[in-house]
Amino acid sequence: MLTLTPSQVRLGRSAANKAEAIRMVGQVMVESGFIAPGYIDSMLKREQVSATYLGHGIAIPHGLPEARDHVRQTGVVVVQFPAGVPWSPEGSARIVVGIAAKSDEHLQVLANLTGVLGDETQSEALAHTRDPAVIVQALNGAAAAPEPQASVVTFDGPHLQVTSPSPHGLHARPATVLVEVIRRFRADVTVHHEGRQANARSLLSLLQLGARAGTALTLTATGDDANAVLDALRDAFQSGLGEGEAVAPTAHAAPMAATVTLDYEGTLVAGLSASPGIAAGPVWAFQRERLEVEEHAPDSAQEHRRLEESLAGAAAELRQLHEGFLQKAGAQRAAIFKAHLELLDDPEMLSETHGHIDTGMSAGASWRRVFESRADSLARLAEPTLAARAADLRDVGRRVLRPLAKVVEGEATFPDHPVVLLAEDLAPSDTAKLDPAMVLGLCTVGGGTTSHTAIIARSLDLPAVVAVGPSLLDLRNGQHCILDGDAGVLVVGPSERDRAKAANQRERTQARREEEKLERYRPAITLDGKRVEVAANISEAAEAQKAVDAGGEGVGLMRTEFLFLKRDNPPDEEEQFHAYRTMVRALNGLPLILRTLDIGGDKHVPYLSLPAEENPFLGVRGIRLCFEREDLFRTQLRAILRASKEGPVRIMYPMVAMPEELAKARAITESVRLEVGADPVEVGIMIEVPSAVMMADRLAKDVSFFSIGTNDLTQYVLAMDREHPVLAPLADGLHPAVLRMVDLTVRAARKAGIWVGACGGIAGDPSGAVVLSGLGVTELSVAIPSIPSVKALLRGLSMADAEAVAREALDSGNAAEVRALVRGLLARKGTKV
Repeated sequence: MLTLTPSQVRLGRSAANKAEAIRMVGQVMVESGFIAPGYIDSMLKREQVSATYLGHGIAIPHGLPEARDHVRQTGVVVVQFPAGVPWSPEGSARIVVGIAAKSDEHLQVLANLTGVLGDETQSEALAHTRDPAVIVQALNGAAAAPEPQASVVTFDGPHLQVTSPSPHGLHARPATVLVEVIRRFRADVTVHHEGRQANARSLLSLLQLGARAGTALTLTATGDDANAVLDALRDAFQSGLGEGEAVAPTAHAAPMAATVTLDYEGTLVAGLSASPGIAAGPVWAFQRERLEVEEHAPDSAQEHRRLEESLAGAAAELRQLHEGFLQKAGAQRAAIFKAHLELLDDPEMLSETHGHIDTGMSAGASWRRVFESRADSLARLAEPTLAARAADLRDVGRRVLRPLAKVVEGEATFPDHPVVLLAEDLAPSDTAKLDPAMVLGLCTVGGGTTSHTAIIARSLDLPAVVAVGPSLLDLRNGQHCILDGDAGVLVVGPSERDRAKAANQRERTQARREEEKLERYRPAITLDGKRVEVAANISEAAEAQKAVDAGGEGVGLMRTEFLFLKRDNPPDEEEQFHAYRTMVRALNGLPLILRTLDIGGDKHVPYLSLPAEENPFLGVRGIRLCFEREDLFRTQLRAILRASKEGPVRIMYPMVAMPEELAKARAITESVRLEVGADPVEVGIMIEVPSAVMMADRLAKDVSFFSIGTNDLTQYVLAMDREHPVLAPLADGLHPAVLRMVDLTVRAARKAGIWVGACGGIAGDPSGAVVLSGLGVTELSVAIPSIPSVKALLRGLSMADAEAVAREALDSGNAAEVRALVRGLLARKGTKV
């Protein structure tokens, strides 16, 4: 067993800075025979990629994984700096523990450190002691005690001797299984480990035992069913507490992970690919809100109720998260959310929180104090698997806190250099806060391939990975990472090889994009002579010229509602006319499709004075709002029809669900056209609700075209909010259920002799562009930066191949299978995306 000896301790040292201190520690490690001198450089590099300051004046510098060949034997040394060495924004280090590890033998020393971290008095004593034996005893803990001592300990009543599970000991997953077993019984169980005790119903208490694999544990039980619970626990330990082989991901795993070669040496954090490309640089957390709570509350009984309601709501979300990740990434990855549930139901946390409420504190202030304290304790644990759970607990804590707090919107701040932006998720209102010059890529906790983050990323031509999970926000601002939007992963702590690989991939991507840019004005004609128009989605007048410059064959969707947002009054007719005319002139004869006002759901406009709705996505939005505020609708139509006198303008109505809505909209439009004296214009509708699909044969008789809004169609078909923190990753527009809706729409349109476009997120996705074209969609409206690449992609394929893949896609079981089909086709054709 690894032990610290007095010869490995140095007292009373001083250093001008962290680098000097690390070199001093490294020299002691060299002198102790633990490392070769080259390992010291790796210790210095480690400080650039991960925190080694634990708190209470203790730091644990160690090398990067690729430097393990410099480790001659596992060991630890301690250097004391009584005056302190500035180590991080959190504090100065006075006890520095240098670690060299070829195995996990050092973990017990680190587990002993967690006890010191929780005792400020002891850590202060270690920082000033003049006796090396004091430090040796503190860090060796029970390991330094004579072996016979264990036999002296006796237990009265029912008890059980077991061994901590392999390969990582009693960490979060096996501890969760342990808690789950005990929850089935009434008895109280205590776990004894090397002189420490833990309440077996408290996950956090179990984690802080620091029980390594193979160490002895004694379980004692008291209560009516004490013997029964011990029998159940014996069976659970004999089966390994769930620590079997890793469970393979299901077919719902991250779309790109199955076929992209992921040979990074850094730590991979998997998500979903939302926008292609690769970025490397420091990360920066985007903060758009803070939660404020009242410290005190007069009615304690009411605060107890509020806490219980919030806990119940958070538990429901976590159960959904577990189910969602179980489908997406398999049982092993999903298991952590079961651990989150246990943390949420931790008896010690709940008891302490309710105790604070009894003293007059509010539910929010009480809960925040307790969960942040627990999260800080977890973050200080030296074992990385346990320390990583701090971010998860903070995420759980904020879920509970949000209903108990006032949410305050804050101003986003950025450093003075480009960063990879991290966020829980990004809403449309966040777009204005982004400085594209300062953003290398986007990575979010939640979201999906059709979420606003994905839309923002594609419109800004930024690589993006979404649905990474709450541990993302545990990364420190400034920590260097690689964001691989092609593979759908974030690489934490990349090696020099990883960085070189990323740089090379960026160069290849840039070269391909330059080639696509040169060919951007060529039409997208497939190898067998079929043409697909590629147009642009835009949100403001100035983007029309950018669409043309990018090779766009017109504007397939102009979201006119953006003229109505972020203002105190609606735009008048002249302002709208000027904007629409500017676009018509910029397009110089290319078609412009103007979608009439589509506000509701996620776009709140105060001056409209719309009543609050329980479910705004099923309420007054789109064409329904136009009918509610016919004055705004008529004003907008007047401006559109006046602009139509200068070039080809098409009108598109949003959220049409039934033929009578279309008839009413057309009647109002015709009335306004006669007033303005404009010629008739082409009129179409968005296909984005299932009823429109099922009535498409009737609707097609009264329009010139359909445009499929795959983002909304996806969420209505699958009954999944595309911004939902749990469900968004599953709301993929390439789900066969959505594709079958597209197929029905195209068939109805062909029968009526009209054309069909698509303007949702998957139209600009490589897989989406291929499948939609194969289903018969003849116009794809995409984010401006995607125009050249989508056209190049289609020029490299035959329509026959796209149709064959589309037919198979309709018979697939899920979106991941569809994406795999397209990747297989592109791989066979040698097509780069």
